[in-house]
Amino acid sequence: MMITSTGLAITAPANGLTVTAAADGLAITPPTSGLLITSTGLAVTGTISTTLATTDVSTVRANFTNTSSSPDEAYNVLGIAAWTFGVVNSSTVADAQALVSLQISPDGQNWTDDISNVTINQNSLQTFVSTIFLKYARLSYSAVSAASAVTLNIFFQGQS
Repeated sequence: MMITSTGLAITAPANGLTVTAAADGLAITPPTSGLLITSTGLAVTGTISTTLATTDVSTVRANFTNTSSSPDEAYNVLGIAAWTFGVVNSSTVADAQALVSLQISPDGQNWTDDISNVTINQNSLQTFVSTIFLKYARLSYSAVSAASAVTLNIFFQGQS
């Protein structure tokens, strides 16, 4: 890779930027708080590689029979470019159905349903992707019948 510029300025926080010259080229490691590069006439040629950050969280909500909706853990999705909830109904009873909703919030206090009351049958998978951009997301779930215990495997996966 070759970088050329007229008036290139690289600004990093104090004690935050690492530059090393290896045999195969120059390595610049930005600080975790970020790096600001400004220039008039900046040209970058060659191959630039980036690494995607991923988020992968899973949890099990076992044997619940509550027919009133219960909110699950909230996730701050503001810095995640693409994210999805995957929900598997792994109940052992054939008629154990769950109702699941995707909820979103601008502040973690006030929630609204983006996707409401999706029925998930035993041994079925359902995915939830928001159509509205807000800072927080969570699932809310309930059993369809108190007579049939429901177990949900909940996956939150994202990429930024």
